[in-house]
Amino acid sequence: MKHYIYGVDIGGTNIKLGLFKEDTLELIESTEIKTPTERQEISIFEHIAQEMNSINQKHQLKFDDIMGIGLAVPCPVKNGFVQKCPNLNWKTMDIAKNMSLFLPPHITVKVSNDATLAALGENNSLERPFQNAILYTLGTGVGGGVIIDGQILEGGTGLGGEIGHMPIPYETDEICGCGSKGCLEQVCGTKAIFKRTKELAKTEHTTINLEHLSVKSIFDAAKDNDPVGLQVVHEVSKAIAYSASILAVVLDPEVFIIGGGISKAGQFLVDLIEQYYQPYARFQTGSVPFILAKTGNQAGIIGAAHYLKK
Repeated sequence: MKHYIYGVDIGGTNIKLGLFKEDTLELIESTEIKTPTERQEISIFEHIAQEMNSINQKHQLKFDDIMGIGLAVPCPVKNGFVQKCPNLNWKTMDIAKNMSLFLPPHITVKVSNDATLAALGENNSLERPFQNAILYTLGTGVGGGVIIDGQILEGGTGLGGEIGHMPIPYETDEICGCGSKGCLEQVCGTKAIFKRTKELAKTEHTTINLEHLSVKSIFDAAKDNDPVGLQVVHEVSKAIAYSASILAVVLDPEVFIIGGGISKAGQFLVDLIEQYYQPYARFQTGSVPFILAKTGNQAGIIGAAHYLKK
């Protein structure tokens, strides 16, 4: 009899589910449902179990065939426990225990941070996974995940991999979402990129349509040597490179993986990051490559499935 597992990525807006073969981790089906907004400490797990049941029936499976479920969640997690989750109405909760309430007792539940598990998913999707890898997720915010000796790094309280809140040399009076100032996210997040573009456009000529801003339009303009686009992209690349140089001498990674929506700028972005990285790099860390993420929106469910198997 074949056995199966689920990888689930819980977001503030949507929940992604993937059904995998347990032995090969082949993805059988992936789907997405809306994240319920009421009674989230119960309803989220109830909806996941209901969707699992629907997928099982579609593939003529029973819960007896399901060996486990890995959960990727948008908050700091330590040993499956969360103190506070800003993107969901969760406080001081044993996530694995709450999920188990809606599943048969034989099903194993494992939980970790979504960006951390995305790092595991991206790394394990490579033809030859690395033992030590760091993922940047560049989107509305900036997140990250760290793999050390093949294992995810949660840290002492679950904050391992919160790359977006590394302090960098950036002068600002604006307070970051974390309550501090000068965070990497305040330069490299989508909101920050739009804000900087509009600021520069007040004094410099630009071809960028400020009424319909997108990260793509800014990077496309930079590729066409637009002065505003170029300055914004260079500032973002320099900030990422600076932060990577610090991570490199602390964690000694074999690779940096660049993911998230901003990574769609492609090799253009990677080349600029590497250009700025070299002067900052110390010892042999200058040889650490930067590569683009490949799995897109499925990184979380893939990572959750791999985490369950470890």
